[in-house]
Amino acid sequence: MSRNGAAKIEVRSVVKRFGKVIAVNEVSFSVKEGEILGLLGPSGCGKTTILRSISGLEEIDGGKILLDGAVVSSPAEKKFVPPEKRRLGFVFQNYALWPNMTVKQNIAYCLRGFSKEERERRIANSLELVGLAEVGARYPSQLSGGQQQRVALARSVSYEPKVILLDEPLSNLDQKERERVRGELRLLLKRIGITTVFVTHDQEEAFVICDRVILMNNGKIEQEGTPDFLYASPANLFVAEFIGRGNILKAQLKSADGAAGIATFAVPDVDAELTCQYDGGLPEKVSYVVIRRNEIDLSKAKPSFKENVLSGKIVAKEFRGAVTDNRIRVGNAEIVATKHKFEMDSEIAEGDDVYLHVPPRAIKPVAD
Repeated sequence: MSRNGAAKIEVRSVVKRFGKVIAVNEVSFSVKEGEILGLLGPSGCGKTTILRSISGLEEIDGGKILLDGAVVSSPAEKKFVPPEKRRLGFVFQNYALWPNMTVKQNIAYCLRGFSKEERERRIANSLELVGLAEVGARYPSQLSGGQQQRVALARSVSYEPKVILLDEPLSNLDQKERERVRGELRLLLKRIGITTVFVTHDQEEAFVICDRVILMNNGKIEQEGTPDFLYASPANLFVAEFIGRGNILKAQLKSADGAAGIATFAVPDVDAELTCQYDGGLPEKVSYVVIRRNEIDLSKAKPSFKENVLSGKIVAKEFRGAVTDNRIRVGNAEIVATKHKFEMDSEIAEGDDVYLHVPPRAIKPVAD
């Protein structure tokens, strides 16, 4: 851990305003030594503003920010450490490359103080990581937008700072490159043990790269936890809609057995009662249930289960490569069941009557 056992980064009740708009509203969290923390959320939720506040590119209006236990931003204490003295790595969304320098020179600029041999080694390693080993002699204007973004990433990781801040660093890569680079990025960050704050609007990207994720909305934290916890236990409707691909249905609690972790909900739109199996306590004032699309069983023959069996008609089949989205009219609702081609009955077609079975563990109760 950092000095005196403190977190590497601490954000305490931070407020940031732009005119009358509160971009960040009493946000608090900490980042441990070596942890990769993701700030996830839609555009305008405040995640990049927090990142810029940590770096010193924005001055906060309230609260405080600490690095290694030392205050670097605090309006109340009239303290503000400028960005260049915080010694943080930052990958900007808009690249920030020097146009009059080659790729190698852009990276080497951040490696002043190292020997020539060490600079060359780090430049080669970082360019290899992002798949650009052959472009070292080119200028930024000779690269595509995606290549420029990867050079910015290579430059930031090349000098292995103690903390690195990443603002949508993979946003301009095509899908195939994003999938390749994100896995390699996590391995690199973990290998060198660097504390990281990673901003993205892409849930899958955050889940692959980050140890812990904070989901933000309207300048506030909606929920935080490990990727699997956010997916399995959404705190409210916003989290349920943003994380994963789910069917969200209005529901009313009918009964609950806390000892067994079982509850039954009336779901009017499908004209049925559904049984849910859960861990821990139920959220207060449950208003909806979420059924993940890929956890629904689909068949032409009626299954033998006693609970959570629904009947409907397939109104559309949307082929998405490895999987197919089956849109099924059930009562007044349209439920989507996503199935891999090897999980599907090949005889099921559009217009067919089908049965759905929803395992109790697949149902997540959420509050509004």
